[in-house]
Amino acid sequence: MKNGILWIKAPASYTIEAAGVMAVVLFTMMVLLNQAFHVHAETTGCFIVHETVERERHKIENQDEPEITRQAQGVRWSLELTASVFCPEELMRMWSLAE
Repeated sequence: MKNGILWIKAPASYTIEAAGVMAVVLFTMMVLLNQAFHVHAETTGCFIVHETVERERHKIENQDEPEITRQAQGVRWSLELTASVFCPEELMRMWSLAE
C-alpha cells in the first residue's frame, strides 16, 4: 500500500484480455437490447392492429361489410388481419334454429 492506494501488480496481458472481454460483453448487451426493442415494437404493433379490428367489427356502421381488414408494418415485420363483421342478429337466428 503506497500513499493510501492499494496497487496490484498484474501483467499487461490481463489488461488486454479484460479489454477484449469487455468489448464482447458490451457488444452482446447491445445486440440483446436491440432485439428486445424489436420484439417490443412488433408486439405493440400487433396488439394495436388486433384491437382496431375488434373495435371495427363490432361497430354498427360496418354491419353491411362482410369483413374488416387492417394492416400495419414496422421495421422487419408486417401484419394483415382480416375478421368477419360480428352480426348479433344472425347469431340469435342460429340459436333459435338450434332450439
